[in-house]
Amino acid sequence: MTVWRIAVMSDSHGDVKTVRQFLDKQLDADHLVHCGDSELSAHDELLGQMISVKGNCDPDGLQEHRMFEAGEFRVLVTHGHLERVKSGMLPIQYRAEETGADIVLFGHTHLYGAEVQNGVLYVNPGSTHRPPSGRPATYAVIEGEAGGVSVSFLHPDGKVADTAVFTDFKKRR
Repeated sequence: MTVWRIAVMSDSHGDVKTVRQFLDKQLDADHLVHCGDSELSAHDELLGQMISVKGNCDPDGLQEHRMFEAGEFRVLVTHGHLERVKSGMLPIQYRAEETGADIVLFGHTHLYGAEVQNGVLYVNPGSTHRPPSGRPATYAVIEGEAGGVSVSFLHPDGKVADTAVFTDFKKRR
């Protein structure tokens, strides 16, 4: 049984169509998140429906980091460019430790993935508009359940591209 649900996208790069598709398909989520590089105004009505952060391609007006609670978990949202995620995970791990995050949502690399390191779940939803050559356009849905956390990576049309399950994932503190 799902306790909470986060739908997260990133790197839509001005493609309003995929942002609308995401919102239409995921309105039942407890939290809607955009990890930056939307290339939309901070005042855009679409971003107003989500917890959004500023990516390296975004105009000013959005925060670079946001925190929220999903069930008992503290969630950090960042684009990832300030933590240099294209070069490795150590700086974003430091950011997670500094903020006390249990879950970190980030983008920037355009590659989807989910992993647990040192008790922290890191999720990159990929890109809904500009995935690397040969990779699918994706966003992610994270569901907290009694037995852990599941992450589904979905195509913009809502079809499942991949999944990851982290049984017994628990709050760190």
